[in-house]
Amino acid sequence: MAAGGIGNPLGYVPVADGGNPRIISGRCRNEIISGGVFVYASGPAATSSSGAASVLNSEVLFTRDASGAQFNGICMQTTETSGTIAVVTRGVAIVIANATVDAGVPVMCDGNNCVLALGSVASNLTATRRIGRTLTAGSSGGFVLFDIGA
Repeated sequence: MAAGGIGNPLGYVPVADGGNPRIISGRCRNEIISGGVFVYASGPAATSSSGAASVLNSEVLFTRDASGAQFNGICMQTTETSGTIAVVTRGVAIVIANATVDAGVPVMCDGNNCVLALGSVASNLTATRRIGRTLTAGSSGGFVLFDIGA
């Protein structure tokens, strides 16, 4: 079975981590997820109690092709079906632009594992879709440096 999603054909390509990378782990939801694919948490409610000892790796479930306000990070490496996943939530990676994107602008994910200029963040709805900023400019289908969470 082939891994799902498109994203950068080389997978997750880290460029910098700001000296303090943030990576969370969990399991992928009944699918294979390719490295470099944008993911979001998609799991059952009320699986943890109040103590840290109650949190299991399997409680956080991720699925692929994040879009809109549903974005938690980028899958680091291709997983097995329902396998363990490492998700980068801070750092700089090389990703694909869906349209022309200027350097330094806020971006959102488009559901195709690409970034798209966000435009005005005047409304609360638009602001919830911000997933980071570009560090370089790029045209549609080209690659840009993306600062996750910036």
